[in-house]
Amino acid sequence: MNRAIKTLALGAVVAMTCSCEDFLTTYPTDKVVLENYWKTKTDVENVVANSYRLMTHRNFLDRLIVWGEVRSDNVIEGQYENKHGDIKKIMEANILPQNSYTSWGDFYAIINNCNIVLNFAPGVLDEDPDFTEGDMDVIRGEMLAMRALCHFYLVRTFRDIPLLKEAKIDDDQELYQKQATPLEALNFILEDLYEAEKMVMTSGSYPNAIDNKGRITKDAVRAIIADVLLWKAAFIQYEAKAKTAEVDQCYTECVAYCDAIINDRNAYVKKYEAENPQTTNLYRGKVDNKYPLVHHPSDIKNAQYLDSPYMEIFSDGNCLRESIFELQHGGDQNSGNYEVPYFYGNDLSVGPLSAPKFLASGDDNCIYEKTDYRRVSFIYQTAADAELYPIIKYCYATAMSTIETPGYGISSLYSATYSDANDKRYYLPNRNWIVYRVSDVMLMKAEALAHRNDTLTNGNKDLVNSFDLVKAVYYRSNPYIKSTNDSISYTEGNAESLQELVLTERQRELAFEGKRWYDLVRKALRDGETGPMLDIMVDRKYESNQKAVRTKMASMDCLFFPIQEHELKTNPLLKQNDAYATTDVFEKN
Repeated sequence: MNRAIKTLALGAVVAMTCSCEDFLTTYPTDKVVLENYWKTKTDVENVVANSYRLMTHRNFLDRLIVWGEVRSDNVIEGQYENKHGDIKKIMEANILPQNSYTSWGDFYAIINNCNIVLNFAPGVLDEDPDFTEGDMDVIRGEMLAMRALCHFYLVRTFRDIPLLKEAKIDDDQELYQKQATPLEALNFILEDLYEAEKMVMTSGSYPNAIDNKGRITKDAVRAIIADVLLWKAAFIQYEAKAKTAEVDQCYTECVAYCDAIINDRNAYVKKYEAENPQTTNLYRGKVDNKYPLVHHPSDIKNAQYLDSPYMEIFSDGNCLRESIFELQHGGDQNSGNYEVPYFYGNDLSVGPLSAPKFLASGDDNCIYEKTDYRRVSFIYQTAADAELYPIIKYCYATAMSTIETPGYGISSLYSATYSDANDKRYYLPNRNWIVYRVSDVMLMKAEALAHRNDTLTNGNKDLVNSFDLVKAVYYRSNPYIKSTNDSISYTEGNAESLQELVLTERQRELAFEGKRWYDLVRKALRDGETGPMLDIMVDRKYESNQKAVRTKMASMDCLFFPIQEHELKTNPLLKQNDAYATTDVFEKN
């Protein structure tokens, strides 16, 4: 199914799978039409392609950014217009069930699309001899994994969610679902993923990068599993009010899945290079990597691109070495690639969201050292006294910028052939959205090791191994450090010190990728309270009303979104998050 994820027009079935805003509360289209559609292998491939396409729609990608970043300390208020009122309210910790971003309909639409495939595709085996059991297994694995990923986003955002386990295709079906607890949901998600891992294609087995990185493969499934296990451990610890053996078991399994990805990536790249000796864009500088990371060039004076990791991962996209799963765009104006610069800025102007000074300024309070390439790759460097900074990750590349490279003086960051007479970045209109990449997986493993901290059976090597992963990610983006002032460390033998370092490095590496708020919530769950998490973010994010914000987020319930008012009115089985419950009596339909 080459480039199937770019298929846009799928006839009647696409109309059915795209038209409903919320498959949990809207009656399904006539079952007879659906049954008459499923006759050929192409029919199946088209609906699978539509599932992928729906994940590139702006309403889906909007929520990856809003849910994963807006409440975090990664972003502050930028330049709003009247239409940004709902974002402003979220930013101010003033979220109401009427807020448009509390709508979960687009996620359940994708889940239902997956369920429709799971329900009808097996019947095509009897209709089309070209559609084989092997084809069906791969597609089943992809749909289970996609269903799991969408449910996973919903658990992290809303906590108590309905699980849509079967397609809504018949008016006689029960349309309303009650909410599952977080652990019930995570266990169901893991069931889907464990089955999917056995069925999907091995990473790198497709003939082109678009399918290898844009379709869900084994490493993509493993990355989702590792992420889910971190959350399962956090929820178990929160409910038990203690770190239990089951928590450590989740961390151990998470480490194993991360190792499987890292080993697989290393083996695949070595095989690729052996078969393609002319390739020069995998090991810039020909660094012998212990981990599958793209490195900066070893010769800073003669390199064509000084910021190779950024160029290969974000500008070129589908990075063979580091990418695991990316949402492919390709110019669809309804796709999210038009929405990322909308949120983060355009033409080097600040958008609705801006980077805060502690990320952008490069001064002593900045979490990026002056030698860190990520600061100037992710955030446009405006005047030194600026209060707002355009976020350029995903949006621009190939700029003239400067970074401190001790021992080499000040060097321009990108290509030496770029004309500094026009200090402007090239706009990237069709960038993919990266769901998982290798450095994310490395830091998930580092987090699991730091929190497992198995001193009894592992000789405290967990902390040593965790720090090794953090160092690999950090020094990749700080390749020319000459001073110990720019290095990183933790208090040896102190798990809490290393846990803080892992959290900080995840913020540095994965800024603006829809990860930060979820990392903070996971920390709060493990701590059993919101206070320590708020101590990290409130002072950084809010110059005023800090006390009010702390009060609004004092309860753990407040870290999760409310159920949208429309859903409560429509589905009598839904229960509102206690933090947002009111005395209003909704008239159920």
